[in-house]
Amino acid sequence: MESARFTEAEVATLVAETVSWCREQREKFLPSSIPLDDAQKIELNPFLTKEILDRFRIVNLSNTGKTIPYPPFYEKVRAGGTRSVPDAAHMTAIPFLDVTVFNVEPVLRSLFHNLVHFTQIEVVGLEEVIECYFRTLGESGQWIVVPFEEQAYHLDARYTRDPADLFSVGEEVREWLRSGRYWKQ
Repeated sequence: MESARFTEAEVATLVAETVSWCREQREKFLPSSIPLDDAQKIELNPFLTKEILDRFRIVNLSNTGKTIPYPPFYEKVRAGGTRSVPDAAHMTAIPFLDVTVFNVEPVLRSLFHNLVHFTQIEVVGLEEVIECYFRTLGESGQWIVVPFEEQAYHLDARYTRDPADLFSVGEEVREWLRSGRYWKQ
């Protein structure tokens, strides 16, 4: 069964609901969040701006018995075909703007991956990032081929493969934005 494309009205509704939910989750988790520690900042500093590293906050749910909340819009996303989205309870983490909630103990690679997402949100905009997710899901049915995910996985693999190969995450994101790679036609 092929995934049904979202209508323009469905995309607009899903984007608005998701933006609202992300902002609510950020406010909910902000009081229990912590900043990156100095060792993490030193390790990640060559790849990310000081502003991004200083603003990024973490919530580690791994020892609490809790998991990332189930997104209320998931049923709408899964309806109408074979759209595949990860179960929030089994995800490593979800960034809620500058507060990333982890289901598992964060390691440098998962921190890096989510810092890429935070940078994407800062450079491109939350609404635009979310809209791209829904448009790609409507086209392909797969969250993993969303360009923002492709880039985050590519950059975290590059970082993990050779941490001495320095690059700017911000510049990589700006280049994808300039070249139109986030909006595949």
